Amino acid sequence: MKEVSIRRILVALDASSSCVEGLKIAAEMAARLGAELAGVFIEDIDLIRAVEFPFTRECGYFGAEVRRVEPHQLEEQLRAQAGRMRKILEAIATQRQLNWNFTIIRGSVARELLSLGTDADLIIMGRSGRSLLGSKRLGSTVKEVITRRSGLTLILHQKTAKPDHPMVIYDGTPSALKALDAVTVFLTDDEMEVCVFLLADTKEQAQKYRKAVDDAMGPAGRRVKFRLLISSDPAVIAHFANLESSGPLLLPGERWRTKAEELIELVKALDGPVLVVK
Repeated sequence: MKEVSIRRILVALDASSSCVEGLKIAAEMAARLGAELAGVFIEDIDLIRAVEFPFTRECGYFGAEVRRVEPHQLEEQLRAQAGRMRKILEAIATQRQLNWNFTIIRGSVARELLSLGTDADLIIMGRSGRSLLGSKRLGSTVKEVITRRSGLTLILHQKTAKPDHPMVIYDGTPSALKALDAVTVFLTDDEMEVCVFLLADTKEQAQKYRKAVDDAMGPAGRRVKFRLLISSDPAVIAHFANLESSGPLLLPGERWRTKAEELIELVKALDGPVLVVK
């Protein structure tokens, strides 16, 4: 087992309170791993273009008021939100003595994250961005990033304050081995136990997978407990993972490379953070 090298953590920022909590988690990880913390605030070009239409109206979350939004008003709102997030990032990073930077970009949110992600070892983002809808909702940006990006992508869940009970899906693929290595990102001490779900079709295959996990994690003295999964159905995996702990769950993306909808359904059904490993 080898420790994954995390030198740059990229956090997708917006104006939500859950985003601030995610930034604190990212800073804690960066401090522990000796990584640079990079924040990006993306001005959604689709939103900006939408308010240019004369029929566009804004509705309040908690009221019936409907009003016209002028382009200059949206620009001012975005600048204010970006300024606030930069100050929060600076304060958190300074407190932990982290190297940090902040970038404002205008464009398609998913496209810009995928582009910026090529220079980041880990991307951290929330499940639904600015939405106040239910916790099972998965934003369109998250869907696109987890299905298209190669690398480590951590999706934080609003209900979970801190990802500290790591679980790994092991299915014998190269990305599953990478997931075993990546679990070190969440290990805050040597005594922390890791739960490994063996996703196997037969008892013999499960035994083979267990040996591979022991070979990978045993030399480092990691505490491991095993659970057997005989179904790759997203609902089944999510059910047992949710029963086991609050996460994070590390998913080997290779299994779902050609099954994007199943990956999306699985991430939606999980109650805790998810690290997609590709």
